[in-house]
Amino acid sequence: MINQSSYGEDVLILRMTGELNINNLIHTREKIDGSDLHNYHKVVIDLANVSFLDSIGLGYLIVLIRQVRLNEGVVALCSPNNPVRQLLSGVNIEKYIRIFDTLDQAVSEGLG
Repeated sequence: MINQSSYGEDVLILRMTGELNINNLIHTREKIDGSDLHNYHKVVIDLANVSFLDSIGLGYLIVLIRQVRLNEGVVALCSPNNPVRQLLSGVNIEKYIRIFDTLDQAVSEGLG
């Protein structure tokens, strides 16, 4: 599942919850595709409540990051739990995007 909210006028927060995997990817994609993503150039993907991320979910996360960047936007990830962080680190995603411990850090330091 995914919820979205604004942080100020120019930052979109995408809060992902539950499992981000092949079983719920269609619902997640539909929700994001129907959002105002293209209207924001600063996006934080909050992973605090993601309990599981498989390779399909990771692939979609990368597609989402690329979509924001193609729109000349900036993306930051925040608050992944240890298993999710290990998966992200395993594919060296930190080379391309910063991961922050908190939402406030991601907004203040990651989108500058």
